[in-house]
Amino acid sequence: MFARMDSRIHAVLAAALATVALAAAPATAHAQVNPPVECPDTFEVLHDDTVGALYLVQGTYTITLLGSTPPSCARATDLFRQFLEDWDGKLPRPWRVDARASSFTRGGGPNGFKVTRAGPNDHGQRPTGEACPGTFRVLHNDNIGTFVIPKGNYRITLLGAGRLTCARAASYLARFLDDFDGILPFPWFLDRETASFVRGTRNVGFRIKELAGPPQPSGGGSGTYPNGNRCPGTFRVLHDDSIGRLRLAAGPYRITLLGGLSCKRASALFEHFLDDFAGTLPRPWRLNAQRGTFTRGSGSGTGFRVKPARG
Repeated sequence: MFARMDSRIHAVLAAALATVALAAAPATAHAQVNPPVECPDTFEVLHDDTVGALYLVQGTYTITLLGSTPPSCARATDLFRQFLEDWDGKLPRPWRVDARASSFTRGGGPNGFKVTRAGPNDHGQRPTGEACPGTFRVLHNDNIGTFVIPKGNYRITLLGAGRLTCARAASYLARFLDDFDGILPFPWFLDRETASFVRGTRNVGFRIKELAGPPQPSGGGSGTYPNGNRCPGTFRVLHDDSIGRLRLAAGPYRITLLGGLSCKRASALFEHFLDDFAGTLPRPWRLNAQRGTFTRGSGSGTGFRVKPARG
């Protein structure tokens, strides 16, 4: 009896497995992977650039759609532009970049697109803006408010041709880095995702991105920050305080010399100014609260600048 029951069980299991196999067979036989589709228009990368670990030399690129449900050519082109403009190379979910395959896929799956170098005479779409030829050097890890800008070489790209010069954009960048609290003067605002500084409208302003390739020390858009020597270490303000109109939250601060002082002397002066009850600086010292700058007399190049240490 037990033997006959065992045989029946085996027979039922075998039939079930055969049914599953027959059901799966047609799907497997008819499964298709669409061949890659090359988009008709090309995309011009205006200068050596990066998207995460993917390095792209200046030139013209062909966009090829991948997978069974890829984006359209227009959408892939716009995504490629967005990825090139991204500040830190961290693509918005679910997109991923594969540097070895030069591809961008949704969630690491088969659907997406890849880019390849095209012929030298092809011309197509390009990122928005005009890249400045010079290089802006940030000498130390710095910040504009809570937006951290690591030490390195940067390229400035103008957002509106003819409305702002490269030299003027470099001057604005130095000024914003100088700012004490990172609150940009009206009507400027910062788009953190693309590191774009925009003056009231998205057609006027500039964008920064870490330089890919060798630096160009001269030319429009070049500059060096900070102007002055930064003191090693930081000065810690133990509790929320103020010096005149300058509000100082508790925490570490960097001190940058503007000339004529030692780091030891600047630290001692900063401590002395904090100790003053009324926040009135002794003559001839003057305070620029917007820039956190203390100078010895009007128009003097001697003094120091303080800034919250975040980077």
